[in-house]
Amino acid sequence: MMIKKPFLKTLICFALFIIVSSCSNSEKFDRQKWSYGDGLDYPLRDKIVEDLLKTHRFKGMTYRQVIDTLGGPQNRDTLQLSYQIIDNSAQYNRKNPIHKKNLILYFNKDSVVVKAEIYDHTNKK
Repeated sequence: MMIKKPFLKTLICFALFIIVSSCSNSEKFDRQKWSYGDGLDYPLRDKIVEDLLKTHRFKGMTYRQVIDTLGGPQNRDTLQLSYQIIDNSAQYNRKNPIHKKNLILYFNKDSVVVKAEIYDHTNKK
């Protein structure tokens, strides 16, 4: 029995898709995973932040809804909350971190999210 080329190509493409999608480091968002950490390091956040942004539309959420979803932030300002994802500055005993990544939520004066973004900075030192 001879396998036809179009079928074989489709089968190979499907197999490659499965392999590539299974190699992803992302995991499903879970509040318990998000909260896991010691206050200096949150080792699970980087793996779940992608799913968090896909499944939760922060734009339009109130301050209370954000806190109910994510818990308290590591930094807060008048119109923004910042949740640490990666900050390895303590790990390397440097004033400036080698890699810093945060989820930042911006609010309007009515405490409603108007923008959510990932701040990702790596020092070149």
